[in-house]
Amino acid sequence: MPLIEVTDLRTSYGGRPVVHGLSFAVEEGEIFGILGPNGAGKTTTVECVEGLRVPDAGRVRVTGLHPIADHERVARVLGVQLQRSELQAKLTVREALELYAAFYPHPAGWRPLAERLGLAPHLDSRFGELSGGGPYTLLAAGTVLSLSAADAIGMTDGER
Repeated sequence: MPLIEVTDLRTSYGGRPVVHGLSFAVEEGEIFGILGPNGAGKTTTVECVEGLRVPDAGRVRVTGLHPIADHERVARVLGVQLQRSELQAKLTVREALELYAAFYPHPAGWRPLAERLGLAPHLDSRFGELSGGGPYTLLAAGTVLSLSAADAIGMTDGER
């Protein structure tokens, strides 16, 4: 079973079609991206997968779950990293990771994640001082922490 399955997705704004019969599946272990020009429906598609928007037609499933009807369960297994995200420039990497972890009732420890992602040497650096891929790595760590928290609340392998 695909982790994410979208079949014949159709959405519109004010009667103007935005997504025209989009279908795709994301299998476990795949890295998947949605590319296209402005107004092509990329964000709208992600919102449908997240359960934040009701499509006009089509079928969306995340680990076999309906993203709106089963929103709580889907939110436990789905992490989204937006193209443009920011944190307060004065927030340190340590403070950001502690903040991310505080969002979840059973968060995984953030320290091993910081080591694995190469953030550990920068724990006292401020978000605004990070260079290169540092800001994106820190933002992605928040997404990973959300998914790691799901492991701690007894989700099945299929839901993970």
